[in-house]
Amino acid sequence: MKKAFQTWGMVLSMVFFVFEASPWAWAREVVLYSSNQSDLIDMVSQGFEKKSGIKVSAVRMGTGEAMKRVQAEKDNPLGDLFWSGDVAVLDGAKKFFAPYRSPESKVLPPQYVEKDALWTATNVHIMIIMYNKKLVSEQEKPQTWSDLFNPKWKGKIVMASPEKSGSSYAQVYGLYKLYGWDGLKKLIANAKVLDSSSLIYKGTAEGEYPIGLTMEYAAYRYVAGGSKEVGIIYPQDGAFAAPEGAALIKGCKHPEEAKMFFDYLLSQEVEKEIFEKFYRRPARPDVVASVHLPRMSEIKLLKEFDPVEAKALEKEILKQWKEIILSK
Repeated sequence: MKKAFQTWGMVLSMVFFVFEASPWAWAREVVLYSSNQSDLIDMVSQGFEKKSGIKVSAVRMGTGEAMKRVQAEKDNPLGDLFWSGDVAVLDGAKKFFAPYRSPESKVLPPQYVEKDALWTATNVHIMIIMYNKKLVSEQEKPQTWSDLFNPKWKGKIVMASPEKSGSSYAQVYGLYKLYGWDGLKKLIANAKVLDSSSLIYKGTAEGEYPIGLTMEYAAYRYVAGGSKEVGIIYPQDGAFAAPEGAALIKGCKHPEEAKMFFDYLLSQEVEKEIFEKFYRRPARPDVVASVHLPRMSEIKLLKEFDPVEAKALEKEILKQWKEIILSK
């Protein structure tokens, strides 16, 4: 009997040691709010569950809806982490987030981590010009944003409404920084404005529209899928780099689990996998992936593009946008 008690004591000691030594051991669940596409959420969630044993309960919704929910739940948060939305939007809602500086974030450019670590960039969208090669020849394709102001493109350009699309607002803000209200008036005079950003890249790829203003990853999906009709233009006057990020929700019920998920999400391995499978550029500069896209260092970017300023100017820019549209 004494020997049996000694054996059980050794077993219990070993179990205690394993649980005490593992940072994952007592974790149980993390509730993720995300505006990302379902298959991307599933890939990351399942990978995290497999590695950590922590269950991920994902709730998919738009960024705007998520921010409204986080605010409504501020006294009793039901989510633990949000991923991912334009960092300008996150900056506007940062009073609802808790500071967390992931050890993985040390490799990121300083501007990709909020000064108090209330949000951290996870990926970067490059705003580009997409064109259909059957409708636009290589000789006549636009090389710059300002080329789109040429009257010959009237009715041949599509873009999403910046009032309904965050990516379109980033494009409008970038054009405003480059060419002011005069440039925007010239663009609007030539463009058709659609309700959804998805209509832009789908319609351009299918030959419904010659030129669309969209995100690099959305256009490249068609190229990677074997499309010979889709072309991507990085404007010589500067493409726009709009980072998206994640944030820990203040007062969340599973803070340690959420931090573990945050670290996993920002890891080099996961950012590489997201880039290779979904073509979303990583925020980490140390990710090398087998994707046939130019390196960030090879793309001319608009240095004056400031997501935080973009958020601060949003009401003014959208007000002017409406006035221009109504006077069109």
